[in-house]
Amino acid sequence: MVINRATDSHLQYPDGAVRITQLKDVPDNSEDTVNLAELLDATELTEALLTTYALDMDWLLAHFRPDTQLTLIADQQQLSRKMENTPEQKQLRKEQGIRMITPEFIIPEVQIMHTKLMLLFYPEHMRLLVSSANLVEDEWSIVQNSVFVQDFPLDNRQIFAANEFSKDLAYSLHDLSAPFAIIARFNNVDFSRAKVSIVSSVPTGSKIQRHHMNMDSYGMLRLAKVLDIPEPNNGSLEFEPCTRLYCVGSSLGKIDIGWLRDFYICAHGLNPEPISLEERREMVSDDLIDIGVAFHTQGQIDRCKYGAERCSQYIFARRDVYEDKNFVRSMLLRVKPRIENTLVHSKAIVARSGVSQKSGWIYIGSHNFTPAAWGRLYRGGKPYFNNYEFGVILKDVSYEGGTISTPSRVVWNQKPVPLPFELVWQPYSRDDTPFINELL
Repeated sequence: MVINRATDSHLQYPDGAVRITQLKDVPDNSEDTVNLAELLDATELTEALLTTYALDMDWLLAHFRPDTQLTLIADQQQLSRKMENTPEQKQLRKEQGIRMITPEFIIPEVQIMHTKLMLLFYPEHMRLLVSSANLVEDEWSIVQNSVFVQDFPLDNRQIFAANEFSKDLAYSLHDLSAPFAIIARFNNVDFSRAKVSIVSSVPTGSKIQRHHMNMDSYGMLRLAKVLDIPEPNNGSLEFEPCTRLYCVGSSLGKIDIGWLRDFYICAHGLNPEPISLEERREMVSDDLIDIGVAFHTQGQIDRCKYGAERCSQYIFARRDVYEDKNFVRSMLLRVKPRIENTLVHSKAIVARSGVSQKSGWIYIGSHNFTPAAWGRLYRGGKPYFNNYEFGVILKDVSYEGGTISTPSRVVWNQKPVPLPFELVWQPYSRDDTPFINELL
């Protein structure tokens, strides 16, 4: 196990940092990459809350001491299949005192728990992990994921004032049905150095809603609120598109021009919900929607160094979605992994603004660039969200180097932001097709 290096005066990640998951059998001594054991730092870990979509219980539990209190939030299907079916696992659950929770679903047949969030409690600090990796070995070893990590001082003798970040985190955990005892521990955590903003999504229904939900606090509407760009003083709907979005994910959704327009408006800090469809079209014509969606091609899957069959199970796209007449194929870009012949499983949005594209923001978390994750706005109704999701926005990002069509260096909080892909705007060729996998 890794020795805990954090003390009251020195935390390993006091201001937050972005890291990339390590690949097996690839020499990489860079401090940009980490494995799960290093992030868990389990020697002094006393309690952990873990959330996931997919789960490898035996592999996961091998990372913890038997006396560590574990709370696991996942879909009931995952928990049933991975934990309750064998006498050995039942006994292990009893011995380790694992608390398992399934969050609330309004339409459980189709809605999913996709959040990948961890809270790790040590004697003198709490570590927050926000990633795109599920709790399965392959997603920490043969595909590359992004992780945001930050350490916050913890002192059980003090009560720290709540701030916007701690409140947002508490609300997000409440949505996930996390135990109140864990949320209450935030009183003893100093969140004053938090510099990121939280964006989460929570499943909704077409007619029935959870009574406590504030719909503009989720998904793309939450993104608009976080970016917080002031509206014109005259109350007009003046809008000047100035941002280019580079979106990376492992799932391809039902992306039509109307949804792209709504998301693009939100990415400029404006909530499109009260604006009519006609006014939205006047604000942003189809040709001004500057969004690229990077998704692996069939050829890239075939060339994966860890084997196409093994790697392909972590990339998902349905043929009927891609072939739908409303799917905007022109936005598709080739992913360029930073390590050749490997796959990127990260879910990220890189936003570059202005004429020079030297500034902007970055999203890192569990949201794929899909309506199921970010929400879809419907005329005369509330937005629909299919998934539980969680991520963070890094604002005030700067880009050193060329434009988004050439590689460049990303800087946030005066530190480089490593990404498992290169920022290269390379559209699909005429022969390229996205990898189709309908078995997930």
